[in-house]
Amino acid sequence: MSTRRFQFASSNLSKLLAIPKYVLSWLLAFFVPRVPGTWAFGSGIGVGEGALALARELRDSRPDARIVWLVADETEGALAEAESFTPVVRRSRHGFWATLRAETLVVTHGLGDVNRFGVFGGTVVQLWHGAPLKRIHLDSAVTTAVRGPAPLRGVLQRMYARGTKQVSLYVAGSVTAAERLRSAFRVAPGKVAVLGDPRDDELAAQAADPAVAAAARERVLDLLAPQLQSGNAAGSLVLYAPTWRDGEADPAIPTDAEVAEIVAALARVDARLVIRSHPLGEGEYGTAVGDRIHLLGGDIARDITPLLGAFDAVITDFSSIAVDFSLLERPIQWFAPDLEAYTATRGLYEALEVTAGSTIARSWGEVTASLSELLTAGTPARREASRAAAAIAARFHPHRDGNSARRVLAAIERLRLPASELVEPGGVFFESFYGRQVSCNPLALDREIAARYPELPRYWSVTSERQDVPAGATAVLVGGVEWFAARRMARLLIVNDWLRFGFKRGPDQIVLQTWHGTMLKHLALGRPNVSLRTKLAIKRESRRWSMLLSQNGHSTDQFRSSYAFDGEILETGYPRDDRLAVADLAGEMNPVASATARQTLGIPDGRSVIVYAPTWRDRGTTVVDALDVNALADALGEDWIVVARGHTRTHELGSYLRLNARVIDATAHPDINDVILAADLLVTDYSSVMFDAAVAGTPLAFYVPDLAEYRDAERGFTFDFEASAPGPLLQQRDELLPLAAQVREHGRAAPWIADYRPAYAAWQARFTPHDDGAASARVVDRLAERGAFGAAIERDA
Repeated sequence: MSTRRFQFASSNLSKLLAIPKYVLSWLLAFFVPRVPGTWAFGSGIGVGEGALALARELRDSRPDARIVWLVADETEGALAEAESFTPVVRRSRHGFWATLRAETLVVTHGLGDVNRFGVFGGTVVQLWHGAPLKRIHLDSAVTTAVRGPAPLRGVLQRMYARGTKQVSLYVAGSVTAAERLRSAFRVAPGKVAVLGDPRDDELAAQAADPAVAAAARERVLDLLAPQLQSGNAAGSLVLYAPTWRDGEADPAIPTDAEVAEIVAALARVDARLVIRSHPLGEGEYGTAVGDRIHLLGGDIARDITPLLGAFDAVITDFSSIAVDFSLLERPIQWFAPDLEAYTATRGLYEALEVTAGSTIARSWGEVTASLSELLTAGTPARREASRAAAAIAARFHPHRDGNSARRVLAAIERLRLPASELVEPGGVFFESFYGRQVSCNPLALDREIAARYPELPRYWSVTSERQDVPAGATAVLVGGVEWFAARRMARLLIVNDWLRFGFKRGPDQIVLQTWHGTMLKHLALGRPNVSLRTKLAIKRESRRWSMLLSQNGHSTDQFRSSYAFDGEILETGYPRDDRLAVADLAGEMNPVASATARQTLGIPDGRSVIVYAPTWRDRGTTVVDALDVNALADALGEDWIVVARGHTRTHELGSYLRLNARVIDATAHPDINDVILAADLLVTDYSSVMFDAAVAGTPLAFYVPDLAEYRDAERGFTFDFEASAPGPLLQQRDELLPLAAQVREHGRAAPWIADYRPAYAAWQARFTPHDDGAASARVVDRLAERGAFGAAIERDA
């Protein structure tokens, strides 16, 4: 049994001491060319994991590829040679040179799987080693633990962040795993591809074919043969596989009394317990070994995943082995005696109960009590455990065909393709709020363009595979090769915020900046105390735009001054408000439009709706909830539903805490028009939603307890908001209650709404004069005149 003790603190200290080597290696990488067709593989466990599956696929399908495996010792070297790979000692001059010269580098744990000093400038592929259940890398404080002064940790964090930038492709087995990898490594969404986990390819074959699984059982029995009594290899096999704990021993190592209890339970069902200590952890199970309990450590079986089909059930705590094993849809017994402590120190991405979908055992007594039921066919407990395993597989294994290594290899090859081979040239690229939403003016224009030019290629920038894009369009993940290619090859780009990643507009490209609202608060150069660096960035950004879209004359003036933009401005009204304009019927809301929006949001019939949609704060680190939506729902009572809509810039800060069943968090809802159309009363502070809501004639109130501070200290206003507001300015939540009561009783004929009708009309005349439902058509007409939908771009990709 391996007893190697790995601890982040000691490993991180060695990284800090090696900074001079990193610097020298980085400089050398500028002068040493990489050799096309050469591959360097490595894995934290040796010759195994997904790296082995990928290397085999490469060897068998690309016989001209030159494959080097970076090994730790002669034992690993022999395994590499047996696979027809060239072994090179990782921590040697030859290992450094082999890594520095290889075109493609494949790792499963970290850059240290190959020679970490030779990775600069290579195409690095990180397969990882299982779906993350526990927090990993920069998502866990333990990752950057180091002994010494506090500033050392800051240096270390920057080193880790720089290391993640060396990786060209992260491979995920599922969308859930991809989201966790993006968070842990702080990389753009497009750097992580959901391709399936190559390490599970053999296991997928076992799940599909009982004969293949039976062969895995025979391999395990052969490995355990020295521990088995002659002729006594029948019965069920149960695997116990705890995760590691930063070098600490497994807290579930059984006592002598527990061993006796375990053996008795195994004997009752004719089963054997096979213990697999984590390769980087320490487990002392020697006293437990006997007739019914056996050890299958890394010294016996280096890679456990291809052997999982041998087992009838798995016992584990936080190990990704459970996710792998779920492919078989066989029982998993979750066992975590230190659940609270582990969650508090290392951390989990979600409560273990959520992942498991079943109860968590806290002692060996609870585990042994369940064994008989779990291992007996047809019992309710076994059926429930299999159902829970199938649910895990549904979340974490969208690819079950055993071809993940093939997909990964194809994805690696796509990294080197020119842009013209990745996307169809001459199309339209859309992006809304940096890809966080498929919404706003770009979405409205997409509808108009798709109706007129159905054959035109359309690409939508997204940050998650979970986002839906319009029919006929292609989603491209921000920061991925297809995303960069779509931006580069598009004839027309339609965006509502800044372009990033060093975009340079080509001579044949048209960039329409639609922006995302009329501005109450100052922006860009109009903000107070703008630094010289920011001023230069603002001017550089506005030079990327060909045209700018404006809702009204006030916005046109602000864009000219705030962005120093001297190009064409289309003052046409807002395409995103076309739907709102046609829903306003002579001052009354179209009941069909309102009912449809309410149904979409899940609002019960007969309830009045108050929407709270605040803007973000420059200094903010949490969702803005000055109004306290739960307290408001309590105060309003059963007749009301409160819909909370956070700003797009606060999406990553969390969501509204829903304590009240009458609160609906619509922050992530894809279309804010639904929120506006559903509202009987819309409450905001300084958000541009006030201008959109005016297009629909929605009653407005403004909850602004920080008005003086926001106006004078934070951003400042572009016009006299207090004098022209089309609704009351409120300082206390209780001031809202009588206004809501009048709306409930009288609708838009409420007395206070009538009092503000002149101000509301003046507001509409000033800020929504062009919003008549035809803004999208006018914008597309002008784009057509500019040749935005003409011949494809033919410049070199």
